[in-house]
Amino acid sequence: MKVEEIFFREMYRQICLLSGAQVVASVNLCDVFDFPPDEKLDGFLTYATIDGETFVFEILAGARLSAERVKIFPASYKKSVKLKRAQVDDAELKILTDEYSLAFRDRIQMINDRTAADSAREQTRLIKTLDAFRHPHYPDDVVVYFFGAEHKPELLWVRCASVDENILTGELLNEPRQNFGCTVGDTVKFGVAQINAQNILIHLPTEATTCTSDTQS
Repeated sequence: MKVEEIFFREMYRQICLLSGAQVVASVNLCDVFDFPPDEKLDGFLTYATIDGETFVFEILAGARLSAERVKIFPASYKKSVKLKRAQVDDAELKILTDEYSLAFRDRIQMINDRTAADSAREQTRLIKTLDAFRHPHYPDDVVVYFFGAEHKPELLWVRCASVDENILTGELLNEPRQNFGCTVGDTVKFGVAQINAQNILIHLPTEATTCTSDTQS
């Protein structure tokens, strides 16, 4: 399957084989290896993670494909090359078995230590109810409806920070066109509500303390 066809949760913290001529051509092999392999590469073994706010694939090794086998050429531990999801949406992706992770467990631990989100944000990544509202390239960012008594509803992006029972907290990422009592960079609360039998995310003004639908996975 292509990367663009796979949801972030399926790939997150998995060993992923990215293949295709465009993927290989997009990477300077000297940035990955101390000594680039003599053999032609068909792709890269990568580890999928969220670096800051961006979903990325960090290269672990080069890959040469033959029938159902994958020959690997480990990358240098001193070098780090990350491919943003937006760069490789058209690439073919295969999630590999755990046997491949064993060979890279130290490197994976280094990546996890470097990219570790605080535990509160990590909790929000587990909430499947949010998945329909996440940005494909920035999974912590969700689209939220803002309502006001005298305003038309407005869709704005919010970066998830934490969850407490059924109430989420996040950072408002873009400036509202209307006055909802908040501005870009503010911390806002939001939750899941159901309108016309459809779930949406709605902004919860400060005085609001409940929401009509919970957000647990």
